[in-house]
Amino acid sequence: MFLNEFVRRANRIIFDYDKPLRYLNGRGIVETDIRTYSLGYVQHATVKKEDSEEYRTLSEDTYQFRLFQNKLLFPLRNILGVVNGLCVRDIEQKRYNQFFLSEAKKIGAFFGLYEALPHISRTKKVFVHEGAINSISFAKIFPNSISSLTSFLNEAQYEFLTLICNKIVLVYDDDLAGHNGEYKMKKYYGEKYIETVFIGTDDSNTYLRMLGLQKFEIYIKSKIPKYLQG
Repeated sequence: MFLNEFVRRANRIIFDYDKPLRYLNGRGIVETDIRTYSLGYVQHATVKKEDSEEYRTLSEDTYQFRLFQNKLLFPLRNILGVVNGLCVRDIEQKRYNQFFLSEAKKIGAFFGLYEALPHISRTKKVFVHEGAINSISFAKIFPNSISSLTSFLNEAQYEFLTLICNKIVLVYDDDLAGHNGEYKMKKYYGEKYIETVFIGTDDSNTYLRMLGLQKFEIYIKSKIPKYLQG
């Protein structure tokens, strides 16, 4: 797929730019995280041309990929590690855009799924977060963590997760959007697979920055019931 090569390049050259590294490091996201999740950044988005409808559609939707420029890039991968979408974030403003290939629309897209999959398979549980950076932060303690990119799971996302685990643990923000997302999902899907934990009034990345990694681990484990930790 044409996005794989682009993501590899963006991940390789992000280390040449001070601006994205300074932002990520300030959020507690270190080099190991950047490499593990293939986070990227480019000033000039050059995507290898492919003669496919997917390429043409994405090129049009992103103004010939200019919407990828000067943005943090969070790749979305399927269970084989193939990139099937991108979440892009403006560094200066808290503004996201998401772009999905047709596969991601059909089977449900997540950030961090490929990296978390071995741990989800082992524990039969998954911790689901709204944002990618919160997911990366939480995964330092519980590596079976992913991001749904919103405070809701659509049918494709929900059905996929119920195929690979027995418990979907929502770690959404303790705000109106987070509570509404929890309420709607439990009303729509029932509570057989879904549980919710709230770690406090702030999100996981805020606690990571406030406490540092060692105290963050102690704090997070104190908020997660023992039966969800194993």
